Amino acid sequence: MNKIYLVVLIGFYTNSFSQTTNTIVTELIDLGEVAGSNENFTTFSKFKEVLKGVEIVMLGEQSHGDATTYQSKIKLIKYLHQEMGFEILAFESGFYDCQKAWLQIKDGEDVRTSLGNSIFYLWSTTKEFKPLAKYIDEKKNSGNPLIISGFDNQLTGKVSGNYYSSELKVFLQSIDSSLVKTNDWEHLEKSLKDITKFNLKEYEESDAIQDTTFIHSLLNSLSKHPKDSLIRFWSQSLKSTKYYISDIKLKTNYRDKQMAENLIWLKQKYPNKKIICWGATSHFLYNSSNIKMKKIPYNIVDNYYQEQPMMGQYIKQHYGNKVFTIGFIAFEGYFGLTSKRNIKKPKKGSLEFEIGLSNYNNCFLDFSLTNTEGLISRPLAHKYMRNDISKVMDGVIFNRVMTRPSLDRNFFLTIFPENKYIKPEPLENFTKPENSSN
Repeated sequence: MNKIYLVVLIGFYTNSFSQTTNTIVTELIDLGEVAGSNENFTTFSKFKEVLKGVEIVMLGEQSHGDATTYQSKIKLIKYLHQEMGFEILAFESGFYDCQKAWLQIKDGEDVRTSLGNSIFYLWSTTKEFKPLAKYIDEKKNSGNPLIISGFDNQLTGKVSGNYYSSELKVFLQSIDSSLVKTNDWEHLEKSLKDITKFNLKEYEESDAIQDTTFIHSLLNSLSKHPKDSLIRFWSQSLKSTKYYISDIKLKTNYRDKQMAENLIWLKQKYPNKKIICWGATSHFLYNSSNIKMKKIPYNIVDNYYQEQPMMGQYIKQHYGNKVFTIGFIAFEGYFGLTSKRNIKKPKKGSLEFEIGLSNYNNCFLDFSLTNTEGLISRPLAHKYMRNDISKVMDGVIFNRVMTRPSLDRNFFLTIFPENKYIKPEPLENFTKPENSSN
């Protein structure tokens, strides 16, 4: 009797497992080749049904060193822009920096340089990012430009260092010149210069308290004026900066909440435009308190997720089904911008293993069409997570072979000429002249 029961039980689970596998493979959308500037969208039409009614697509990444992920995102961004009416690309980079960069681009400044001066270097100065910069450049003067924006409350680029405090001063003078004739303003002005240059050694807790208190008073002053576009922008920017300073020195953790508020502000500014978000999967998660990582020390982050709602949680609560969050997983390969780290082939019983049984190298899975319960996965830092991935995101892109991004050293040095660690690109394919005597 026991033997019969055991055989039946094994058969039941084997059959259930097989059905799950078959369902997953059946529902995959092939993304084809993603490297370079590939725009073959032959198999992409199913996205029109998947993203029907969606106004915000959030494209995550496992780490900030995943070249194949960048390439996959760029291909999907092009499709969403060309075929599905998404008009804004918002980065996990400075709210002020990216708005300024877009103004510069519209004024005719070089697109890649503007992006390099505003978007985090780990994306904007890589060779894999170049096709996206080229695409933005090609579309900027068309009837359908891809508008660049940012939702991070941090001041992330050279743009903020060069312009933020001076433009803020001009704006405040236009509202009330007395606002910039105080010791508090002089203190904040100096602090902003130090912060944007990451010179924080002498920036104390008392400085942060003084600056955040003054910014709070500025926001109160601005609230008494009619809400034109400039006042709305600078009020949002000041609020972001206030919480950025607080997080730096007062040990608070407002970043994800403020990033969500910045994205909501952007959507309210452009209510009829659809938005693509580029950032880390960890920020785009919803129900993040469900996260349960495997093994020490990675399970330590469980406590962080349980205590701190992610940006995606706020956005999902605000917009519901109008938001679609996409994470990424990889079968094998390497990741890391500054160091090479290995991704081992996945274990049986993992989502990566099951998708790996397909013939696709790059593909998408909509979780509403299949059952992933009981499968572990690696959407965060390429480390296994025990909880059901479908409870914290809406879909996932699978890359069979992950490659590392390549820093464009010469371009990096045009953005950061003061850098002492990155060397210029070595001469490639150098051929000695025939008449050379050396």
